[in-house]
Amino acid sequence: MTTRAVVTPSVGSIRFSERIGSLVPFYYWAVLPALIATVAVVVLPLVYSFGMSFWHYILTDPANIRFAGLANYQHAFTDPTFRNSLGTTLIYGLGTVIVELVLGMLFAVVVNSLTFGQGLIRTAMLVPVFMTPAVVAFMWRFMLHPDLGIINYFLGLAGLGHPVWLGDPRLALPSVMGVEIWRNTPFMFLVFLAGMQSLPTELFEAAAVDGASFRQQFRHVTIPLLMPLILVAVIIRGMDALREFDTIFIMTGGGPGNATETIAISTYRYSFRNYDMGLGSAVSYVIFAIVFLFGLYFVRRMNRIRVD
Repeated sequence: MTTRAVVTPSVGSIRFSERIGSLVPFYYWAVLPALIATVAVVVLPLVYSFGMSFWHYILTDPANIRFAGLANYQHAFTDPTFRNSLGTTLIYGLGTVIVELVLGMLFAVVVNSLTFGQGLIRTAMLVPVFMTPAVVAFMWRFMLHPDLGIINYFLGLAGLGHPVWLGDPRLALPSVMGVEIWRNTPFMFLVFLAGMQSLPTELFEAAAVDGASFRQQFRHVTIPLLMPLILVAVIIRGMDALREFDTIFIMTGGGPGNATETIAISTYRYSFRNYDMGLGSAVSYVIFAIVFLFGLYFVRRMNRIRVD
């Protein structure tokens, strides 16, 4: 007669497995409200507006709603005003990001070389970052006022006249871009400064021993090591700048004329001034396509750098 040992799981292990099994459904139920909210607030409006872009849908003419196919997209790209707003969007988005990138890197290099006062400078640079775009726009619109603004007050004392910053088509776009650069350069600065302070000092010490100058260290050591961080910062700021609305709308409303009208402003004009919801939806998806392609390009560049 042989004796066989029967191994039974302990009470603790049974309870643990039962506990895990009972918690799995709870996780689904816990995530479900957030999932429903995301679908209701994000997914459904996106799908609805995309479908609306293929319809002739004017709010003031509800009896004439009809399927239009690609007519709204065709109308948008044949509209000279829209083509102008497309160019303005690219100038605004790329111009502000490039200047912010250069200034942010320059400030980060200077502050990183300081032996004291870094904390105070970082704190001061946080102020524009935490200000809402609406507050910044109203503040600068008053400061740039041709008669009451403090900018023209000092220019007048210097005998340089009183430019109409936001009323002159030649000055309006650079003025709005300058406000955007002022508000977002600190973001670039803080990101780059944090990246520089996390770099290993051994590499710079080795480069200095080999006779590399500060400029050579910056070009061949700092920039390559910071490149993934630079691309992330460019993606965040570029996608934000290409769809900028608040600052431009509050400061100029897209004017004078259409000198500062970006695609985001065109979307507002088509949808809520002309009440053409179909055309407005089509234009909004042009913004979506531009931002998506911009982000996709830089994400691929970043992944390629990581592989290398």
